[in-house]
Amino acid sequence: MKEPLVQGVFQVGVLVTDIDECLRLFCDALGMQVVFEARNRVQPAKGLSGVDGQIMDVLMLHGEGGVDLEIHRYVDPAGVPRPPMNHNEIGSMHFMLRVRDMQAVVDKVTALGYTMMTPIVGSEQVAGFKYAYFRGPDGMMVELHEGDLPEAGRVKAAGKDAPERSLAAQAEPPRTEEDAQ
Repeated sequence: MKEPLVQGVFQVGVLVTDIDECLRLFCDALGMQVVFEARNRVQPAKGLSGVDGQIMDVLMLHGEGGVDLEIHRYVDPAGVPRPPMNHNEIGSMHFMLRVRDMQAVVDKVTALGYTMMTPIVGSEQVAGFKYAYFRGPDGMMVELHEGDLPEAGRVKAAGKDAPERSLAAQAEPPRTEEDAQ
């Protein structure tokens, strides 16, 4: 097998209207650390907005286990608001945060006024694996997950020559914690 050219995801970038709200959620409530912060700085990436010398706020947040989250806010030109997309709309995206205590995190998120998109869902295939989605600042979709997947989440598809598929790609009816009790 050829050695893969992609070694992993370096960071996830999200565009928001309120940097301080992201600090409140991701740092104050969820414990991520600021490793880089630049406010009202000229960014030379004309290809991103079509404007040369755009002014932006940028935060780089780091979580335990190598999670890097880059938060951007366009100052000039201002960011263009869009309604949040649904999970089934082409081009929608979300990112997943690994957490230690799912219920405690859900409680913190909802105490800040964010809306859960799903209840906590437990896997029927992987004991102890559970997830839940919520809408964060500006409607961003954030997935929380607790538990481990076997062999880094990879399983073999049926048949000896079949390609590998991620566990998440296999159809599984969702089961909430309430159903499991």
